[in-house]
Amino acid sequence: MSDVDDIRQQMAQIRHDMHYNVSNVVSEVEDAMDWRSNIRKHPYIALGVGLAVGYFVVPRRRRRVERTVTNIQPLLEASMTPEYAARPEKPPKSLGRKATGWALGLVWPLVSQSVQAYAAVWLETQLKQHLNLNPHPSPHGDDGPSSSAGNPGESYGGDAVYRMPKRG
Repeated sequence: MSDVDDIRQQMAQIRHDMHYNVSNVVSEVEDAMDWRSNIRKHPYIALGVGLAVGYFVVPRRRRRVERTVTNIQPLLEASMTPEYAARPEKPPKSLGRKATGWALGLVWPLVSQSVQAYAAVWLETQLKQHLNLNPHPSPHGDDGPSSSAGNPGESYGGDAVYRMPKRG
């Protein structure tokens, strides 16, 4: 019976070796098919291949532009009318005018935002005073009507908010 036990032991060893070999083959195939592992192993070759593919795949622009211009040039010459052909050129702007435009371009947003903020604050105070939400005593100390000029900081001087009578 030792022959049977030896055969069984050899078969078990063969199964173990076969499982180990198949696992190695599967991991090697996965490694070979994984493009990231190839790039990690050979980064300079991958970079060179990428540059070469990009060079040959991307078309050159000069040829297309030159072809387009040479194809369109006769059409442009045929469609030119005297009114477009003799178009006067604008005189170049002076340095002072360029500097003024540049300065206004920088300052204008600040000025417009400041004016908007002031107008919003003024309108808010006028509404609060009109609705009597934030009553301020008159600056003169008397309870008489104040001016209705609407200047910021002045009280409204009008009657309190009209309230609806209770229904009963």
